Amino acid sequence: MKNLTQAFYGYFKRDVFVFFFLGISCAIPLALLGNTLSTWATDEGIDLKKIGLFALMMTPYSFKFLWSPFIERFDCPFLHKLGRKKAWGLLAQIGLVVSIICVSFINIKTQMTTLFYTCFAMAFFGATQDIVVDSLRIDTLDGDKLKQGSAIYQFGARIGLFIAGPVLIILSKYFSWEKCYQLGLLLILPSVFALQMIKESKRRLAPSLKTMLFDPFTDFIDRHKHWLALLIFVVLYKVCNTVLGKMAYPLYYNLKFTKEEVSIVSGTIGPWITMFGVFLGGLLMVRTSYYRLMLGLGFVEILTSVAFAGLALAGHNLPLFFLAIVFDNIVGGMGSAVFVAFLSSLCSKAYSATQYALLTSFMAISFSI
Repeated sequence: MKNLTQAFYGYFKRDVFVFFFLGISCAIPLALLGNTLSTWATDEGIDLKKIGLFALMMTPYSFKFLWSPFIERFDCPFLHKLGRKKAWGLLAQIGLVVSIICVSFINIKTQMTTLFYTCFAMAFFGATQDIVVDSLRIDTLDGDKLKQGSAIYQFGARIGLFIAGPVLIILSKYFSWEKCYQLGLLLILPSVFALQMIKESKRRLAPSLKTMLFDPFTDFIDRHKHWLALLIFVVLYKVCNTVLGKMAYPLYYNLKFTKEEVSIVSGTIGPWITMFGVFLGGLLMVRTSYYRLMLGLGFVEILTSVAFAGLALAGHNLPLFFLAIVFDNIVGGMGSAVFVAFLSSLCSKAYSATQYALLTSFMAISFSI
């Protein structure tokens, strides 16, 4: 068992820290296709019904398990000497760069169809990058390093979401939206080098129909006796956060908090508190087991519901609002770090891409509840 000082320095080992930059890169397309694109469209006066269709652009993220076996079993043409998965990852990063540049040159008022297909391509390349990064994290890290790698990846992802989301939205007041999207490319470039620093395993499995479609499932069932209970747990673990998240902003406005107050406390301070929670979760993981920590956080998350219930009773109380947000974001950040590491630990190195993509698809079910 390591002490917290050893756990802290573990974040900065090269094979762990590279996932910080890859976490940033994986978050960029999610942010650019989410609130950032919606805000740009709103500024341009695009109809709200058309903006609602932007959600369809994110479809590849829900179905990335469909092509994850292909990435795991087939070499990438021309780039395969880099390593099978690293080659597909580089191709995805190139595709991301090209698609983001293309979006920045599209007139979103008059070229909605072109915008849709270009953003769909961005989501496809982003989902492919996710497959590669998640798989390499599981393949190359073990034990405490896997826990710390999962946490530092989450930390980087939160920073990426913050910069490519709220920061770019603020910068749009001073620069054109086209320039802002091009600035987003700067966040991806370090990940290109980080990806190539990973020492990929030389393992090569035959690209047969059996190894692609059946072996990942049979392997998971064979290794986890209570596999069905695990899948149900994966679906339900984040339901409480999802429900509270959907109710949060209506509650804030019903309690007469102003948009400025909500934006500062929840939108600006909140993400940094979440990052601290992710960082803290990574430190605590090396001191205890996944199950014990997730059980403890599960009980603590019940208290976050109590905190918001107290806020609802207190009404417009800014100090209590601040404390509730801080508490909720710390616990949420810790839970996210632990849960990602836990899902990673469930996967076999031989089928990491397919199994992790499937598990995250199950996890996504909770966000649609």
